[in-house]
Amino acid sequence: MVNRVIILCTAWSEDYWETPREAPYPRRRYTELREWDNLARSCPVAGLGVYIKQRVSGEERDYRNRNFVYLKNGMRYDKRYDKNTEQPYFSFEPLGTSNVSSRKLLEQLPSLPLFSTIKTEELLHIFEILNEQPPQEWIELTKVERVAKSWRDYVGQRFLDLIDRSLSDTEFEDRVAELFKALGFKVIQFGHKVVGEYPDGEAFIDEDVVLVYDCKNVDEFMPNAEDRRKIEQYANDARSKYRNKEVYEVFVAKSFGGAQESYLFFP
Repeated sequence: MVNRVIILCTAWSEDYWETPREAPYPRRRYTELREWDNLARSCPVAGLGVYIKQRVSGEERDYRNRNFVYLKNGMRYDKRYDKNTEQPYFSFEPLGTSNVSSRKLLEQLPSLPLFSTIKTEELLHIFEILNEQPPQEWIELTKVERVAKSWRDYVGQRFLDLIDRSLSDTEFEDRVAELFKALGFKVIQFGHKVVGEYPDGEAFIDEDVVLVYDCKNVDEFMPNAEDRRKIEQYANDARSKYRNKEVYEVFVAKSFGGAQESYLFFP
């Protein structure tokens, strides 16, 4: 059960939270929300849209006298650009407007960033103090236990670091080799461990098949002509070495751009 409520703040307009939309948070990163992964897997989740005092486009705006709004939230982050972007987006549907101003709610809370979370029981206690009754549909969102499973639930954090963290090229190569081993492959690692022109490693599925792989510690990787030339050279060297085995060429990257099916392996 996700025992937290998302609190979103803005002074963009005086009725911003009253119309369904997706709220972008430019120049912010989704990792600022520690609970992001658990919340994202459990969407839709309960949220609040709070009006604040804020400088917008050079203008000082203060909408704290506007009543806060109960929200049903979704969430995503932008992975299309370079790995330092990670801009969060919160989609929302208003479920009702409170009887209490944003100002009075903010007086009961610590200084808030533009997006944050609060434990459900703490927020409900604040509502009791303010004599505020949330709408039933919003309350149900705080009660529902969701068994939200994705492939990430079955992968340890050490391997999730391959796509979630900024590892050095050496760390990335080592972590990929560990991942292949954890999946049951026999691995011979080259890469930074040897001098010369070699692939980053060879992974053996059984006695008959070997993957010749090269690691690319980048997002939106697309193999160019030089990348293809090198991986084909490595594969041909392996075919000469392992004459009775099927040899396949593989790139391992944080993510891929475009349809490159012949060259892809996703960690």
